[in-house]
Amino acid sequence: MRVHLVNPSDTSFGIGVITPRWLYVLAAATPAEYGDPLITDETLDQIQPDLIQPGDIVGIGIHTGNALRGMEVGRMARERGAWVAYGGIHATLYPEEALELGGAHVVVKGDGDIVWAKVIADLVNGTAQQIYDGGRISGDDFLPARWDLAPRDRYMWASVQTVRGCAKHCSFCSVWRTDGQKPRQRGSDIVIQEIVQLRRLGFRFVALADDNFYPVTLTDIELAEKQGNTARIEELKAMRAERFDLMEKLAKLPEDMAFFTQITMEAGEDTEFLDAMREARIHGALVGVESVTEEGLKAVFKTFNAAGDNLAKRLKPSRSTAYTCSGPSSLDCLQTARPLSRQRPHWPKRRS
Repeated sequence: MRVHLVNPSDTSFGIGVITPRWLYVLAAATPAEYGDPLITDETLDQIQPDLIQPGDIVGIGIHTGNALRGMEVGRMARERGAWVAYGGIHATLYPEEALELGGAHVVVKGDGDIVWAKVIADLVNGTAQQIYDGGRISGDDFLPARWDLAPRDRYMWASVQTVRGCAKHCSFCSVWRTDGQKPRQRGSDIVIQEIVQLRRLGFRFVALADDNFYPVTLTDIELAEKQGNTARIEELKAMRAERFDLMEKLAKLPEDMAFFTQITMEAGEDTEFLDAMREARIHGALVGVESVTEEGLKAVFKTFNAAGDNLAKRLKPSRSTAYTCSGPSSLDCLQTARPLSRQRPHWPKRRS
């Protein structure tokens, strides 16, 4: 029996922009007794069906954009006699679709770092449930990825996660639904260890693939102070201090390294934070604009953003410190999940 982990894609380019971190986290979550999993990132190369044998376990991670291809892979794997398990954003929100359309034996909702080992054991023992809920584990329980299994010279950027979850609730975004509105931070030392490993493997460019690298705003702290909520003030200040501690350690890494992340526009008012980002060589940050009018922002529950002339004023400090990139949507917008049953019925055929 062998464990396969698949990142599905309709098109393989031979090279990827950013490492799909979840593949290598689940590789770390796979118990050693089952051997190293066979990892297939279809943005690099299409899966080889002949490698899947009866009794194997095939784990497939899907978001809405690659869900149809993922379900195609799942059906193929099940036809070959393998056990099929799904996870990821789309499977978390719409588990029934993987069961009905993707040939799934198992669907895993939420974080897979801990629950994946149980899923494998239950499949091997014939006691698997249809749905497992990995929940939202604490930052201390996040697993470092098995980057030793990643192919060399196939990705432009590596990826490391320092925090999961976002306190916002933008209507277009899946993050607060899947990862929660309480940011869960990893300790800075374990993050640095993972980045050092990546540098030793040859990666110089690293995406800090966080839902929101700026999880505590100055407004959050001010509001807690007005409420006299001492416990909340201490919690927020501790989280903020951890961010600065991480950036201080990033600044001490080799000077040829560069980092990129995503933040909310509110960071534009926090020049101390932006200065620390610059010192840490976080040379770019994706900021979601979504709308330039107050009415548009209100419609998507993003009133913490600025509009009109205030938009330019808010972004200006970011440009002078951390080279902020802004666009019509944030990275999270690309992860918006919708049930396939509500989407258009005619889909483009997969290109070889």
